[in-house]
Amino acid sequence: MGDLFSEAQVLMLRGLSAEAAPLQQEARRLMYVELERNPGDLEAKRALGSLLYGLGSTLTSAEQPDQALEALTECTGVYEELHELGEPDMLPLIADVHARTALVLSSLGRGVSAVIESDQAVTAYLELGADDLTHPLNLDLARVLALNADVLYGYGDRDLAVCSADWAVRYYLSKAEAINSGPPAESFMHGRYLRGAAGIAARVHTEQGRPEIALAAGATEVHSARVMALPNAPQDLAHLAAALTRHGLGLRAADRTDEGAELIREGRETDPAAATEATRVWESLTGQSTGKRDAGQGGRPPSMSFSAALTAAAGILGDDRVPSVLRDLAFDPADRATTVVPSLRCTTQTAPAVATLLAELTVALLHDPDPAAAPTAGLLGREAHYLFAAASRAQVMSMRYEFRVYGADWARMLLALIPAFEGSPGGQVIAEDLTGWLAGITLGLQPFALIDETTGRLVADCHTLVTRLGR
Repeated sequence: MGDLFSEAQVLMLRGLSAEAAPLQQEARRLMYVELERNPGDLEAKRALGSLLYGLGSTLTSAEQPDQALEALTECTGVYEELHELGEPDMLPLIADVHARTALVLSSLGRGVSAVIESDQAVTAYLELGADDLTHPLNLDLARVLALNADVLYGYGDRDLAVCSADWAVRYYLSKAEAINSGPPAESFMHGRYLRGAAGIAARVHTEQGRPEIALAAGATEVHSARVMALPNAPQDLAHLAAALTRHGLGLRAADRTDEGAELIREGRETDPAAATEATRVWESLTGQSTGKRDAGQGGRPPSMSFSAALTAAAGILGDDRVPSVLRDLAFDPADRATTVVPSLRCTTQTAPAVATLLAELTVALLHDPDPAAAPTAGLLGREAHYLFAAASRAQVMSMRYEFRVYGADWARMLLALIPAFEGSPGGQVIAEDLTGWLAGITLGLQPFALIDETTGRLVADCHTLVTRLGR
């Protein structure tokens, strides 16, 4: 069995994931046969979990995300069973499966579920104390924070995304000597995550008007991108070209014209298409134009951040409609803030109440005719959903014993939010993702529908929507 798994690993390192997957599938089958004969073999179960995790990675590389998600879900079950049986050191492994699952869900466009999986991965490492620089899991936390930043950049709050990216970069830079002296495969892996985190930090700080911090992050991205591009892989060269171009444009905007022009020239020579796209992205982040602007694009785009959404909500509905407790949740990402996932916005015990306030604000925005109301509601509604989900996962007392109230608030918000996503460009998959959650909430409310007419009508409305979207 060990020889078979080693062969699959070699194939993955060579990039032949299509060939590795059948070997791993066969190894999985043989392991289940072994476990049927000896169900109490914990070592075999650990090996099965490791194999399933590897299979999830292989299938992801082979662009088979649905099958990868199935393998990773199976892996989570194996690792959680081992943890319940008292096997040591399972929590970091479970966290890593959540992180890998977040990547796969993100690739499928299921960003809401991706953020929740990533949240679980980060919080698990934080609960283990990995934010201490001397902790042996500190580099693992850096890796997971980089991944978390990527997921949040696409589907969550940009303030959270940049905080997560900044901390990943800080941890990586503090561990530079250890990374550089470590095994080449590990160094290369961490280099990729550093490159990604620095790139997100540079883009968000640029977007939010912090050019000096953006330039520092951009320089780190360029440096790591150069190292990653040494093997001349096309994808890494494209990333280098984009990093060079964005950083060059930032330098030029900071009146460091010659330096900027040289990097822009190098980016165009490295990969013209990637450099052109990077220019477009930089223009969209800054509202500046270095050439011809797309039709309909004018001025600086609104920042997709929680704090900006609250400001927008106050402008649309009036200051008095945004509770001060929600304003207190906003923070300055440049002030070494440590809020890196949605569940850390408030205490777990207060999350249901805070989520309800956000849900009410979301529904009010969705009923407002202002064109800016819908995208604002989309961000605030997802943040409410993340807090409800975190409280439910933690089995907070109010979610367990007052689900008739908080579950109803959650469901009413999703009933309003899902159609809004369904009718927005690119929002169909998010609508379907949220519908999957609504199906579970509806099931939890079902017992109350039998004794309460209002809940019964709500459950009927939820069931209609869930049925229509095929869940």
